[in-house]
Amino acid sequence: MKRSLLLIVLIVLSMSLSMGCSSQQAMETADVTWEQPTTVEVAKVEAGQIENFVSYSSRVKPAQEIMVLPKVPGKVLKINFDLGDRVKKGQILFELDKTDALLQLNQAAAAVDMAEINLKKMSGTTYEQQMLQLKSAVASAEINYNDAKTNLETIKTLYEVGAESKFNYDRAKSQLELAKQQYETAKANLELTEQKSFAENIETAQAQLNQAKASYDIAKNAVDNMSVKSPISGVVSAKNVKVGEFVSNTTPSFIIIDDSSYIIEVDVNEDVIGKVKIGDKVKVSIGSIAEEALSGTVVAAAPSADAMKQTYLVKITLDNPPSTIKGGMFAQVQLILDRAENCILVPLSSVVEEEGRKYVFVINGDKAIKTEVDTGIFNDNEIQIIHGLNEGETVVVKGQNFLKDGSTVVISDN
Repeated sequence: MKRSLLLIVLIVLSMSLSMGCSSQQAMETADVTWEQPTTVEVAKVEAGQIENFVSYSSRVKPAQEIMVLPKVPGKVLKINFDLGDRVKKGQILFELDKTDALLQLNQAAAAVDMAEINLKKMSGTTYEQQMLQLKSAVASAEINYNDAKTNLETIKTLYEVGAESKFNYDRAKSQLELAKQQYETAKANLELTEQKSFAENIETAQAQLNQAKASYDIAKNAVDNMSVKSPISGVVSAKNVKVGEFVSNTTPSFIIIDDSSYIIEVDVNEDVIGKVKIGDKVKVSIGSIAEEALSGTVVAAAPSADAMKQTYLVKITLDNPPSTIKGGMFAQVQLILDRAENCILVPLSSVVEEEGRKYVFVINGDKAIKTEVDTGIFNDNEIQIIHGLNEGETVVVKGQNFLKDGSTVVISDN
């Protein structure tokens, strides 16, 4: 019995010692885990400039792209330029058959000559001869009238003394009346020709000449249109004609682009358009021709939204486009919305947010101190700190999600 009791006591004592050792080891292990430092990456707080921008994808296109269509259809006789050739404004791109148009031009020229001759007749020798005849008729009628008046006075005197018959006296009066009518008619014809008929004839002849000249101008314009000219200086980007083919005035025969300047168009939403101003500088990246971003300028911004897309069109020109640029190239545009100068900046990754507040972990010795900050402008890489940090301090940029205020840290060599 005593031996059994002693065995039980020894077993209980052994279990107690084992439990005590295990508890002590667990506490020691917990203490070691808690004090183990966290490896972090850090960056210096710096002062500088920050820009907040929004990016858009688009295509480069020339500022001017003109489709050249002949004004009249016709058969192509000669082509002076090919794809990729450089042309100047006014140079003839191609020529059409002018045979029929030249015949019409010659016919119109002949009509002008005839109208000019007719006008000269109206205002030249023919008119002068007509006026001489009319003036002569007036003079002759005036003489007859004066003679009839003298004759009536003589016969009247004789009739009053009984030396002449009443028949002769009445006939003399009738002759005077007839002479007077003839004289007045001659004068009226002269005045009518001078004041009205001549003016009307001249006006009619002048109108006929003007009409003939207008027809000539139309015919000449048709001949000129057979030589299709470039409306701008630039480069031939498309040619759709061949010698001997018949071309219409509904399909572009050539396309000329002005490669001296290029534009990029982007559609922005209402949150952005209010911050875009004419003259703003933008960054344009065209990876196919340049590693560095090119400079551009906003030259136009739509005053109202597109009815279909509900976006606002913004046009940008490249300030100094390289010679290697081509229409249709892919471009990435960065519109700057906000900018701050000489401000405190930290990497965007260093800021953590908890319950609406923002914090960074500032390195103090081997400790990471959780510090609340007020932020401002930010972009894909950096964020402005308005309050809470000073230039030159060191903040955690990687590993901060495993930290709490006062955590021991080890700074990574990376």
